[in-house]
Amino acid sequence: MQTLNQVARDHQLLNTARDYFHFATTFLELIESSATHVYHSALELSPLSSIVRKCYCHQRLHPLPRVVTGILDSWNPSTTVSTKHTYYLSSTWSPCGQFVAAVAEEVVEIRDALTLELLSTLQSIKVATRLRRGLAYSPDGCFMAGCSDTAIVIWDIQTGGEVNKIDCEVTSDGLEFVWSLDGKTIGTVSPRVLGTITVHTYDVASGAVLLSSTVQSIGGVYLWAHDKSFQIATTAWGHKCWTINIFEVGSGLTKIKSFPFQLNSPPGVFSPTTYRISISTAGDHKHGPELLILDVCNSEVLLQETGSYWRLSFSPDGSLFAAFSRDYLYIWKCISGHYTRWREFHQAPTELQFSPTSSSILGHASTLLHVLHLDYSPAALTTKSVTPAHGRPRDAYPSHGTYIATTHSGESTITITNLHSQNPTPCQFIDIDFEILEIVLTGNVLLVKGSERIVAWLLTEEGPVDGIFGNTRADHSDSLWEVSTRAFITGWARLLGQGGSDSDNDAYLDFVVEDKVAAIRHSGCVIRVYHTGTGEILKSDKAPLNTGYHFHNPHQDECNLYHHSLYKHHEPLKNDWPVSQTTLQEGWVKDPEGKHWLWLYPHWRSGWNDVDWFNKATTLRLKNSSELIIIKF
Repeated sequence: MQTLNQVARDHQLLNTARDYFHFATTFLELIESSATHVYHSALELSPLSSIVRKCYCHQRLHPLPRVVTGILDSWNPSTTVSTKHTYYLSSTWSPCGQFVAAVAEEVVEIRDALTLELLSTLQSIKVATRLRRGLAYSPDGCFMAGCSDTAIVIWDIQTGGEVNKIDCEVTSDGLEFVWSLDGKTIGTVSPRVLGTITVHTYDVASGAVLLSSTVQSIGGVYLWAHDKSFQIATTAWGHKCWTINIFEVGSGLTKIKSFPFQLNSPPGVFSPTTYRISISTAGDHKHGPELLILDVCNSEVLLQETGSYWRLSFSPDGSLFAAFSRDYLYIWKCISGHYTRWREFHQAPTELQFSPTSSSILGHASTLLHVLHLDYSPAALTTKSVTPAHGRPRDAYPSHGTYIATTHSGESTITITNLHSQNPTPCQFIDIDFEILEIVLTGNVLLVKGSERIVAWLLTEEGPVDGIFGNTRADHSDSLWEVSTRAFITGWARLLGQGGSDSDNDAYLDFVVEDKVAAIRHSGCVIRVYHTGTGEILKSDKAPLNTGYHFHNPHQDECNLYHHSLYKHHEPLKNDWPVSQTTLQEGWVKDPEGKHWLWLYPHWRSGWNDVDWFNKATTLRLKNSSELIIIKF
């Protein structure tokens, strides 16, 4: 028993065992098919944070394929269980963070936090007692409090037996409650009725009522354990400002602190450890919706981000903050007193609750129970735009294949990575002062398209912006040339009798590029041909709507622009071998010459929008809707 306890406290050993488990289950198909490919593909395609990768990747034989960009940061961090008949009402973490519990109408399910395997169930002695919302572990993790339609039910976790019932009035939505730190009392908060919140405290052993009181609150309330009792935060509106009021819960409710702040929207969730609040504004005719995090002690804004967010949640220590925007879960981390975008996950919205150690997030919605593990996330912050939702990955590479430029639609930074380095790292970043819609490379000129302009940068053969030495970042001041598209589009729209209103935009602006010229279609009605090195307009003409144009270069010294109906689609271009069905079989990939077999990570086996070889068939590019992976042989 002592040895088991020592192992349980050895986090490094547990993390190693967990990582081996992930490695074996993820690459089981590969290992069963060909053990030699464990070094050939599995290690290279395992995440950067994998302990197995760190221990053995350097031992792989050369030359073998290597992922130079797009490799996953971590294993699939989420675990999900879904039932056909169970409808989850609420969920919570155990104090140790190793178990989760969920109310499932007539029983409370206890599950393993890592695998979500069902370990036991708790239910009332009375047959078919309907349970309500509300669930809480005792501080020592030995007891569970749930909520029936007439009482708070206390169970012994070890035996599963019911040890006590505290009769109380329960609303149709259940109760919110919390144990005191000494485990002797339970505090409850009833839902707001016309701004009135009812607060009760009960003795766990006897079920006696210790306090019954009411308090006014316009917004939500937050109850937490403090000392031997509780504290509660409420919100009020008055004197043209909002106020957070903190009450001590004892024999009555005593206001001990009050924090006014000048904002037009009511506060959302509250962090009692840091005295921070989150505010999600709806926006008005002047300003769009915003997400704010405010330090109420000094009214300092710690986060201000444009967009509509919901399901807001602080971690127990207030260092992390999570919120949904559309189908993405975003997580911010507090660094140097301010919150910075840290991670994002494509996930359907659920109710959120951080684990006691802030290493995982538990969520429930309808028949779904979901755990997202953050402990495999990389230590360094990822560089992300503040755009709420990221678009498709964008990449560009020269014909010699020395480097690759990557970004995402809607972001404002381009990363240039040298592909010839043994351990590729970004050799330079280009900071754009507008949101990127498209990027292309023609020769050694990088063209970047925004909503109102096109900017060009001259790159060296290794990738960095020409003239920038010893600096990892370049910006707009280092550009080669720039052209504006807004005035040009508006002028043509007026000429064609289409007005020229603010609704005119270049959403249909396209690039078609050769080494020295770029044809750009503006709003589907005008096409211009630019010299990529100088930005000079070589030709400008009207173009029919919904037409496509392609460059055709039959001879090295000439380049002509053709309508798509005249272009020979099936004529092969130099060094251009699209991966066909004959080279994709059962998840194995080979180059056009039949060499370099590679087992593909399951994540990349479906939903491909682009798969091709470049750089004389030594580099493979895979692209799906949101990610890009580059593999060299």
